[in-house]
Amino acid sequence: MLSLRKLAPGVGNLGLEDRPMPEFESDEVLMKVYAAGICGSDILIEKNRHFYEAPVTLGHEFAGIVEAVGPKVKHVKVGDRIAADIETRTGWLGVTRDGAFASHMSVPEAQVFVYPENFPLDHICFTEPMVATIHSMVERNHVDLGDFVVIVGPGPMGLMGAQFAKLSGAREVAVIGLKGIDDMRLDIAREIGVDHILYSEENPVEAILDLTNGHGADFVLEASATAEGFAHGLNSAKRSKEGRGGNGKVSVISLWGEPITFTPDALSLHQLSIQGSWSWNGRETWLRAIELIKSGKFNLDALLTGHYALEDWDKAFESCRQRTNCKAFIYPNGRDWIAG
Repeated sequence: MLSLRKLAPGVGNLGLEDRPMPEFESDEVLMKVYAAGICGSDILIEKNRHFYEAPVTLGHEFAGIVEAVGPKVKHVKVGDRIAADIETRTGWLGVTRDGAFASHMSVPEAQVFVYPENFPLDHICFTEPMVATIHSMVERNHVDLGDFVVIVGPGPMGLMGAQFAKLSGAREVAVIGLKGIDDMRLDIAREIGVDHILYSEENPVEAILDLTNGHGADFVLEASATAEGFAHGLNSAKRSKEGRGGNGKVSVISLWGEPITFTPDALSLHQLSIQGSWSWNGRETWLRAIELIKSGKFNLDALLTGHYALEDWDKAFESCRQRTNCKAFIYPNGRDWIAG
């Protein structure tokens, strides 16, 4: 089967390779991959700025249908539509253990989550990003009812965070992006109901202070992975006055893969609570994410702007690098199933 793999350590070294059908253990399932999302960490692996073990098939955001089960599998059956927790006992799917940029992959039953019959596979593919969103906006730092929320970076994670903030009862949500480069993504932000679109080049911190009567944002999600965006996030957060108040919450979901320089004064002067966010707290986070996706309250279709065959993986990756897509999916088995 054709697979997109990190073939060797170093920058680049991605390519298609013909691989045998995956073997699966007695407590594992064999899944046919119907959709697999490109994550920012896949781009970082390509650039050699994220951990991985080569050679490995990439792809950790996925949806599929079970084709076979091992003899010890008890609760998952052939034909089930599934997502899966990517952290397994033998490695991270798509990072240190073969992942979803291939026609098939094996997954331990213990990691599998079953969706209802006929549930849209494209929506199932958003499960892992939804898990990361919940972790960053509930489990690490918490969006509260009435918060003024700032999202720095209108990528897929930022725009999922914007929707989550609205559903959590945020008073207003502002998204900061780059003029020209992020125009398409900022149009999506408007479509999903963001209250304020701000441009990084036009002093967004001042705009946020104006919108909040000088107080600053209660909650900031840093999803830009840029030094400038990080600075905007810190300086937009709720401010203390004469040593009182402040306590703005900043959740950092970005991965840079390289050093950045910033002035940290706002951390102390405004008594900010800053939390890094990566991964999740466990099975409970996944169950919560699945219930949110099943609820239909998220506009996931607006985020999905790129559809690519596995053979066109390089075009798909380039669209993510150039931000000509918001979320791009690879379909290792084609898209004929979409109609059904």
